[in-house]
Amino acid sequence: MTALDQAVFWRINRDWSNPVLDYLMPALSAIEAWLPLLIVALLILAWKGSQKLRWMLLCLGLALGLGDGVIGNGLKKALGRVRPRDSMSGVITRDLADVKPRTLALFKPPVIKITDIRKPHLVGKSIPSNHTVNLFAATFVVIAFYRRWGAFVFILATLVAYSRVYVGAHWPGDIIPSIGLGLFAGWCGLAIGQKLQKWQQNRIPRD
Repeated sequence: MTALDQAVFWRINRDWSNPVLDYLMPALSAIEAWLPLLIVALLILAWKGSQKLRWMLLCLGLALGLGDGVIGNGLKKALGRVRPRDSMSGVITRDLADVKPRTLALFKPPVIKITDIRKPHLVGKSIPSNHTVNLFAATFVVIAFYRRWGAFVFILATLVAYSRVYVGAHWPGDIIPSIGLGLFAGWCGLAIGQKLQKWQQNRIPRD
């Protein structure tokens, strides 16, 4: 990482902290805690929603599969950049309480620790931030179908991206390329979905 990257990280992780953010940022960052609620919401939308909404969900699934499963995980293994919390002492890590089911952790005080690294890790999974990739891929797709809802997803994506630095999981320099990768994954998911939609429409016999 560069000196600027490290300096901005310390600002966000240590200097610009407060008790409200200490609770909010880990809650935003822990997508697994929200996953059951998201799955239920998506199932209801797929069942009750319009055809336009179902096509959006298909494009969203394609974008997330590409962004997380292919781009994100592939680059993590190839680049091996170490996370801040694994490479330096003094990093403030913030996480939800270790309870199951994970959704209940949202109602518990966060766990805050300070790293004491005597032997830094040599490999890591810092870049890209899959949280950021996924949410900006979702932003691209949702804006293409529903602009107002897309603005909400954009705000959420920005907060989650910031939270990943705040909790000590990523360097600030991880975030910008992750946003770009997410938008690219969103574009690809939308493009594939549109081709599938045209293919389906061409299969429908016309009188």
